[in-house]
Amino acid sequence: MSKFLFSFLLGAILLAAPTSYSAQMQCHGKAQHWRDIAYSTGVMSKYKDVRNCIAWTAYQFDLPEELLYAMLDVERGPVNGKCRTNKNGTQDCGPAQINDVRLSELKEFNLTKSDIKSKPCHNVWAMGYLLRREIERADGKIWRGVGNYHYNYSANPEIHNRYIRKVKSSWRKLNKKIENYCSQ
Repeated sequence: MSKFLFSFLLGAILLAAPTSYSAQMQCHGKAQHWRDIAYSTGVMSKYKDVRNCIAWTAYQFDLPEELLYAMLDVERGPVNGKCRTNKNGTQDCGPAQINDVRLSELKEFNLTKSDIKSKPCHNVWAMGYLLRREIERADGKIWRGVGNYHYNYSANPEIHNRYIRKVKSSWRKLNKKIENYCSQ
């Protein structure tokens, strides 16, 4: 698929994608959806403009949107087109902190390092794609796939499991934030 065609299709889908794939809120107030709360304050407010990209990616790859939210909360990557350099010389780019060693896995979609670091929706889509692949490689075990997204279990179980704990903690905080809002 050409880079232009991929960008065009992604853009068309994001503009047309309804935001009702996730559960609607069951509480009163100004918020009609948990996204209205999740991206309203704190570190996650910087991802407010890509929340529909996150919703679409979750839908496309059959992943819980809240999981992608939690992973972005843990990764906390920039949306300003910059990468962070690791001790080993590799770079983590964009909101989902896609490591540049994974670019070969995205080659068939003509996604470049420039795309991954400077186009947040492309970065989020790449996260969803890579996460779905890791879950499939882990025989459908979601949490093993989440850990492998960050660091393969066989290479270092401690780093792998620490990442899973961080993502689960972020997901719990999201649920608590929504619960607190709804109990007002």
